[in-house]
Amino acid sequence: MVVIPGLSSLLEAVGKHVSSWDDSGSRLVVDAGSLVQAAACPRCTCSSTRLHGRYRRWIADCPTFGQPVTLAVEVRRFKCVNPGCPRRTFSERVETLVAAGQRRTLRLVEAVRSLGYALGGEAAARLAARLGMRVSGPTVLRDLRRAGCPPPTAVPVVIGIDDWALARGHRYGTIVVDLEKHRPIELLAGRDAATVVAWLKEQPAVEVIARDRGGAYADAARTAAPGAQQVADRWHLLANLRDAFERVLLRCPGKLKEAARQASETLQLEAIPAEAPTEPADVVPTELPLKAWQRQSNARRECRLARYEEAVRRHRAGESIRAIGQTMNLDRRTVRSFVHADAFPERAQRAPALSLLDAHRQYMATRAAEGCRNAMQVWRELRARGFTGGRSIVRDAFAQLRSAAPEGGKLHSVAAAVRTISAPSARRACAWLLGWQEGPLTQTERSDRERFVETLCRIEPTVAAARELALRLFGLARSRDPDGFDRWLSQARTCPMPDLQRFAAGLEVDLSAVRAAFSSPWSSGQVEGQINRLKYLKRQMYGRAKLDLMRIRVLHPN
Repeated sequence: MVVIPGLSSLLEAVGKHVSSWDDSGSRLVVDAGSLVQAAACPRCTCSSTRLHGRYRRWIADCPTFGQPVTLAVEVRRFKCVNPGCPRRTFSERVETLVAAGQRRTLRLVEAVRSLGYALGGEAAARLAARLGMRVSGPTVLRDLRRAGCPPPTAVPVVIGIDDWALARGHRYGTIVVDLEKHRPIELLAGRDAATVVAWLKEQPAVEVIARDRGGAYADAARTAAPGAQQVADRWHLLANLRDAFERVLLRCPGKLKEAARQASETLQLEAIPAEAPTEPADVVPTELPLKAWQRQSNARRECRLARYEEAVRRHRAGESIRAIGQTMNLDRRTVRSFVHADAFPERAQRAPALSLLDAHRQYMATRAAEGCRNAMQVWRELRARGFTGGRSIVRDAFAQLRSAAPEGGKLHSVAAAVRTISAPSARRACAWLLGWQEGPLTQTERSDRERFVETLCRIEPTVAAARELALRLFGLARSRDPDGFDRWLSQARTCPMPDLQRFAAGLEVDLSAVRAAFSSPWSSGQVEGQINRLKYLKRQMYGRAKLDLMRIRVLHPN
């Protein structure tokens, strides 16, 4: 008798043995004979030893050394000896090896199913082919749907709930996460209150519900679980505060530009040495001719300015924001930002990006101050110094230096003209004022931002007051101080900023859940992480997976 480790014991469990094997083709074919002398009828459970016939089942098994394996298993048929049984013949059962009607062993099905949970359909099929398991993408998905979702292992007590996009802007669903077990427990088709109420009524043990500040989930929790404690998510709370503070800045775009101008002037004055002589009054820097993209940008600004002036004129004439938007084919939010701004909201200038010239600007400024006018000569000198860029970038930058420093100008005037602080957008200014940053900052960037913030708060007291309120709420959320939050809320209700007043009024509508955010250890952070995983799985299937397949993959503890 031939013995193949790992396979012989599996066959012996169902009464088979390895009689021979052949690896001459593209796969390993194992011939398994049967040792079964009696079997029970599946209909009447009567045992029979009367052999009726035999046949072979060709079953795919897990690959060996990357080579596909096929089992040619002998299956015997027996005659039922019970005269009253309607079944005349039956086959012996090998359920521990392969399921009825299947052509793959249970362990191969489990391996393919694991690949499907991790990769989806086509990706799992491609990897399975490289591993020696021939299966198609639709077969993998059929196996996943056949397996279904795992049964819940525990009754949820503390849950987090949030929405996610099936098709962004069109269809949304709801994800429910067990915050104690750190795993999702349900995906619902919809984010309306009725859908969530129907699920919550089946979960009487829920005691804590962490959610965002959306009204649908709050209504559903009050309806289906009135005794559960609702906890508003702290991140969403601070994100709503950031949006309100950003709207405060949108009302004063002129102040942002003025603060950037004053901060740049102060910066340039500090850069000029005290003993440096001032330039003659009759020296006027030459203006460079505008490029094509600059002319197009100016033309687009003129169009935006005309729309702004028309929207303001219509609003002063008594037209509503909705009517202005419909007449001028503008979004209501755009019209609202126009009529609430104290001046034309200029587009923020892009922050200067890293350039190949950054390491050579001082040398170029020195050459311009020495009176050099030949940009190509400077480019050749920079190439000798290790510069790898083209001629056009040097020509444009050197032209700006020549216009900023006329013939005979000093080096300090050139360097001062290069260093400026660009006016940020309302969103970027909000991040600067609240101390948020996207990454590590250099000392120069940090000092420029601090200078801008100090200048803006000095020239616009409203922004300074709003910043002080926002930073106080950040500190209260960090220290979990509910009493301090109550005092902050009473102060925000009476502040002179209408945007912060509306934000405070929205907190009062959901006051119990908001106060719980300052005292409860639970939040929706885990839910946001599970939504990130859900988005990854959805994109892995190219956004084409239906809800049932998404539910199987998300709820599986993979």
